[in-house]
Amino acid sequence: MTAGILGAVRRGVPWLTAALALATLAALLGRLGWPFELFSHFRVQLLAAWLLLAVLLLALRLPGAGLVAAALAALQGYLLWPLPGVAPAAASCSGPGLTVVSANPRYTNAEHRRLLAWLRADPPDLLVVQELTPAWSAALEQGLPELAHGLRMPRADAYGIALLGTAPFASIVALDLAGDGKPSLRGRATGPQATFEVLAVHARWPITPGLYARRNAALDSVAELARNAAVPLVLVGDLNLSANSPDFARLLERSGLRDAAADRVWQPTWMAGFWPLALRIDHVLVSPGICVESVEVGPPIGSDHRPLRVRLRLAPAALSPR
Repeated sequence: MTAGILGAVRRGVPWLTAALALATLAALLGRLGWPFELFSHFRVQLLAAWLLLAVLLLALRLPGAGLVAAALAALQGYLLWPLPGVAPAAASCSGPGLTVVSANPRYTNAEHRRLLAWLRADPPDLLVVQELTPAWSAALEQGLPELAHGLRMPRADAYGIALLGTAPFASIVALDLAGDGKPSLRGRATGPQATFEVLAVHARWPITPGLYARRNAALDSVAELARNAAVPLVLVGDLNLSANSPDFARLLERSGLRDAAADRVWQPTWMAGFWPLALRIDHVLVSPGICVESVEVGPPIGSDHRPLRVRLRLAPAALSPR
């Protein structure tokens, strides 16, 4: 029996190695766009897979092949670190604090209780909700009356959205970033100590060439808005894009925004309970000078996403209109 198992493992190793090699090559070609960009999101998984394969090859007394697998694991580690776009440390900011939450409860999820309980335990100043349905809109209005200001745009599909706050917005408008009828929201908050803008976005799922193009069209519009913003900007939402993608690096470069979670331990927000697909695709990006105090990924809420809570501090020097 043992000999048969070992034989089956030995026969399967070449196929596993070939599959990992193809996936690694595709990830390296991510700058070419779809479909290669899809593989670039899974560098953490590729790192772990190469490490496991190296151990397996060494156990099978194939040291040369094991060293090659270990080298390819090291390559994935090199490509993972450091990620671009680290936001400034909170110690450099002394302005007002701000707690922002991004939540995608999934439009087919009827279990409102878990998300509401998590939000009530530590209420945010700003809440961005993607996949907002009429039922979710009513549940949030009833369960979180303190978030009374903002704009809700519920829909029956996955592209309803809300931008809510504990204080009135000076202005709030709906945007069609990709020209495809899927709404995003842009709000301006003005107070005695700070003026800033919030951009709430739910980009397309890039599983086909057309959806990939629409996601990137929305990201290009985001970059232009951020680059031309007259006051600091906070981008919040499900971008359907991980920090490992070359398109994410392009967004940061073109927008001038920083990733609030870039220097944190890898914490997936999508499919977090299923390691082979787990990714961080829910993001808070900030203008330079907005500092990050903490980043927290929330618990399961009955969705394929977990909520993201980020505590920011606004630097007084960055708050005056440009």
